[in-house]
Amino acid sequence: MNQMLNHKRIGKSIILTCLLLLMQTSFVWAAEDIIGEWEMKMEFGGRESFATMTISKKADGSLTGKWGSGELTNVKFENGKLTFTRILSFGDQEFIMEYAGTLKDGKITGTMSSDRGEFAANGARKKPKCPALGQWNMKFNVGDREITGKLIISENPDGTLAGKWEAESGEHAVSNVKFQDGKLTYTRKSKFGEREWESSFEGAIKGHKLAGAFKSRRGEMPATGERVGAPLIGNWELTTTSDRGTRTSMMMINGDLTGRYEFFGGEIPMKDIKLEGNQVTFAIEMGFGDRTFRMDFKGKLDGKSLKGQLISDRGTSEVVGKKAEDASPVVGTWEFTRESSRGTRTSTLKIKEDMTATYTVRDNEIAVTDLKVDGSQVSFKVIMRYGDSDVPMEFKGKLDGTTLKGEFITERGAREATGKKID
Repeated sequence: MNQMLNHKRIGKSIILTCLLLLMQTSFVWAAEDIIGEWEMKMEFGGRESFATMTISKKADGSLTGKWGSGELTNVKFENGKLTFTRILSFGDQEFIMEYAGTLKDGKITGTMSSDRGEFAANGARKKPKCPALGQWNMKFNVGDREITGKLIISENPDGTLAGKWEAESGEHAVSNVKFQDGKLTYTRKSKFGEREWESSFEGAIKGHKLAGAFKSRRGEMPATGERVGAPLIGNWELTTTSDRGTRTSMMMINGDLTGRYEFFGGEIPMKDIKLEGNQVTFAIEMGFGDRTFRMDFKGKLDGKSLKGQLISDRGTSEVVGKKAEDASPVVGTWEFTRESSRGTRTSTLKIKEDMTATYTVRDNEIAVTDLKVDGSQVSFKVIMRYGDSDVPMEFKGKLDGTTLKGEFITERGAREATGKKID
């Protein structure tokens, strides 16, 4: 009898130990999963508001963060709970807000509170927009004639892509639009009077340029495209001056000429963004309940500088902007962890904005060579040294948000590796 009871106790102890190990493992993964960009949503007076929250890890392992362009303090993530302090300044006044949220199933649910009350602030990991979205000025040749048209790529509610072709003559229908591994494909049906034909397009997107070819029964026709509004697309650091003082903010304009305008940490969707020559116009609307407040911007683009005015019925503000340099998403610090017979092994890859890099393992920092980034594909080489021997090692992998997954390859074979972006 005592032997049976002992077996039961041992069984319960083993089960409890396994559960504790599983809980610890999930906690470690959850701690890594909080790092990155999150789109936060709030509601004020019946209107939805947005903000970008960025959480990253310092060299000492502690967390830091930003809410819009403003720094966060006291950032902590423990047992699935995220907390931080946000300080908002209005002129000489400061408002201190405390956030407490929970990460579950890839989403953050929480509350921002201050001495003036509290409101819900929930978020999900920010997804990058498809590079194909936007308007493309296309051109190709049929014989000696140059044909031009505008290709418009948009996104359906279910995430699939849709297309439209605008031209001076004929009727055109675009279907089967897909973008994968840097390549855009679609089918185009054209009709001119009684004549109809179908062609398929395949091309590669690099930055704001599209190069490919149409194929049909008439043969193959090379085609190129340039994104409409390209000089304006990106992140802008703005300084706004009015009789109420000076403030700094950000403006984010996407490839499809949609955008967000940061206003005291919140992001307001922009309307009617246009770039005609070097003239820039757009509008932003704020409101509370049934009341709406509109501001119109008119300005001039000069390279990576923007200068203009925000005009409303409350007056005019002077705006000066500078385009922020876009760093490649691969830039940063990546931590690779793998289990071995000797325990957990950790190595670190650091990629700088000038696309030089170092690889560190067991406090040994090695220069990286042949670093290549082609769309989401990443590869590099290092020479590992073991005693008097040099062992070449190559990494080949794919970038997916804050994860870099692939293989380290040596003459002994390949081993899978997954890196998490920690800074």
